[in-house]
Amino acid sequence: MGLLVKTNGLRASIMKGRIMLRVSKLLLCVLLFIAFSGLARAQGILLRGIGAVNDSMAGTAIATPLDAAGAINANPASISGLQECQIGFDLGVIIPNSTVTSEIVGVSATRATAYSDAGQIPAPTMSMVYRNCPHSRFTFGLAIAGVGGAASLYSATDDGSNPILGGKARAANVQIFEILPTVSYRVTDRLALGFSPVIGLASLSINPMPLGLTAGAPIDNYGTRYTWGGGFNVGLYYDLNCNWKTGFTFKSPVWTKSLQFIGTNTNANTGIITPSNPEFAIDLPMSLGWGVSYRGISNTVIGVDVRYMDYANTKGFRDIVGDNGTVIGLGWDSVWAVSTGIEHTLTDRLKLRAGYCYNTNPIPSESQHANVGSPLMMQHVLGLGCTIGLPKSLDAHLAWTHAFQKEESGLGQTAGGYVKVTNTAHADTLIAGITKRF
Repeated sequence: MGLLVKTNGLRASIMKGRIMLRVSKLLLCVLLFIAFSGLARAQGILLRGIGAVNDSMAGTAIATPLDAAGAINANPASISGLQECQIGFDLGVIIPNSTVTSEIVGVSATRATAYSDAGQIPAPTMSMVYRNCPHSRFTFGLAIAGVGGAASLYSATDDGSNPILGGKARAANVQIFEILPTVSYRVTDRLALGFSPVIGLASLSINPMPLGLTAGAPIDNYGTRYTWGGGFNVGLYYDLNCNWKTGFTFKSPVWTKSLQFIGTNTNANTGIITPSNPEFAIDLPMSLGWGVSYRGISNTVIGVDVRYMDYANTKGFRDIVGDNGTVIGLGWDSVWAVSTGIEHTLTDRLKLRAGYCYNTNPIPSESQHANVGSPLMMQHVLGLGCTIGLPKSLDAHLAWTHAFQKEESGLGQTAGGYVKVTNTAHADTLIAGITKRF
């Protein structure tokens, strides 16, 4: 009897110890998130995630591979962590909302607000991961996706009551696509290395168009050629055992050919119209990322990602006006970003996900006047989503994200004097997708 009591006591102690260990690990995840949240910055023009699964996790995927699209985009090495081959298709719709309010400094009667009516921006994604056999050291992937974009459309006013618009309509639209062929090699049972060449395709349309021209002398822009670019992404994915995994990634700048605009210039004195076809050089920034994930809680995956993006040293994003008085960029700062996400398998056919991204503003107050068409200042993003299992190894995905409203003000200069400009912006995204596992 005494031996039985001791055995039961020992079992109870072991169970209590295991529970305490799990609770401790969960608390460590929470503490990691809190610690890195204080360092976070906005991700700027690039989307936080691609595809329904990754977007509902707020882009968290460097060490948390849940689907092909998110893994390829975040860390090419992490596709070795996917258990099955798969092919997926997603279609997202981004719904941006923004306003611009401006007034001549000291003349409050000039204050007016314009509302953007840009409509919806499509964000398609196609992705695939393939492994020849379960024990193969090589895993191959391919993703084709819209990875960035923004849009705004402000109507003209007859009385020119909004000083920063000057009585004219203003439109801006940027679309960024990437093709990402990917290979990951499992060096050991715990370590995988990945590489992905990045093939970029981008279009930037602004009207009136000030880029590449003397400050204060924009042209009427009628079209912009798409431009190609290239770079690479390398990553590491490591199994720490005890349900912990980590990953690191380095993405080079995506170097592009200069954008060429087709427009006309109207002489303010003579009214004579002349052709104007300026060029503007713009790249995508270099980025570094680290992530960690934990799977020690039953049917649950928790991940945290931290990223750095070097906008301040990237063509097209650094200082607004160059030494020769030409507009050379948007005046952005280099930024950090942090995201966290959780997935819980509720039943054999239903998975629920939630993600959160905390950002600070990449656009300082002194650059607000130059970013009326690209007010990408949102700081808090919430993502929710689910996966529903279907027959024949099919999964249907749904996701919704909301970027909460952000307001930022700054001073700019026009022909009428200094102008206080206030941009506000928020956005919603809806994504649906389907995945075939094989």
